[in-house]
Amino acid sequence: MKKRAPVNPSTSGNGKEERLDRIITAALEVFTEFSFQDATTEEIARRARVSKRDIYAHFPDKHALLIATLSEALQAEVSNIIKTINRTQRMPSLQKRLEIVGLTLVNELLSAAMSVLTRLVAAETINQPLIGIVYFENGSVRRTILISKLLSQHIPSTKMAALDTFQAAEHYLALVTFRPRLTTSIGMHHIWNSESMKTHVVDAVDCFMRAYPGLD
Repeated sequence: MKKRAPVNPSTSGNGKEERLDRIITAALEVFTEFSFQDATTEEIARRARVSKRDIYAHFPDKHALLIATLSEALQAEVSNIIKTINRTQRMPSLQKRLEIVGLTLVNELLSAAMSVLTRLVAAETINQPLIGIVYFENGSVRRTILISKLLSQHIPSTKMAALDTFQAAEHYLALVTFRPRLTTSIGMHHIWNSESMKTHVVDAVDCFMRAYPGLD
């Protein structure tokens, strides 16, 4: 393996925020390529073009760096979901909107970054419970809130009080995301392609709509 040339951190010439962004981006790359144990701060520093001291100025240990990386990835995922929901705003059909949003959710889950981070969360939460809390609150809870708001737009006023949209959103997310998350967590990413994703989402949404006939 060709030896890599060392990086001189003093040549970066960027401010604090730029260095922090590069550190998180580099950490995601390294966590994707190596196991958590084998991902070294030396390699992250090299790719981020910073010193190890710069990393430890922001993050006391690798678990703190993983939490920051996870938070960044989840924020990007939520932003994509919001964009998709906004893009479908004028569609009269809730079923079609949920199918489009569902494809966005599945694509995010199956992305290389989220596949790796999901596995890391499962493995490292035992050592650092805060990782699981961040994943749940910044991922699952925020997704559920967004879907709940979408569903509330399609409830006839006569049935508004009878339907718990938050619970319904949890059911929708379970139907759409459980199988993709499970299969990727056990290394079966290869079973998914554009056709199988579409089929899965359409079937999941159809099941959801039959369970909630009160939704338009």
